Amino acid sequence: MAKYQYQVVPFIGQIKSKQSPGDVSVQLQGIINQYAAQGWEFYELNDVNIEVRPGCFASLFGARVAYIQFDQVIFRREAT
Repeated sequence: MAKYQYQVVPFIGQIKSKQSPGDVSVQLQGIINQYAAQGWEFYELNDVNIEVRPGCFASLFGARVAYIQFDQVIFRREAT
């Protein structure tokens, strides 16, 4: 039996032109606190690369595969 179960949540920080990286930290802290209140322990922040393939119609017009990187917040708690 697994010792932990995991919860993975996508995270994209958003700021307006007059905000700072500290504002993104507050957003991330909010997500961590939200899941901690549900019994999840923050485990790590990781990035995931996603391959986005164009559809058939877009491919006809020369669209190529694109790669996007997203942050993922990983939580864990003891398995029951």
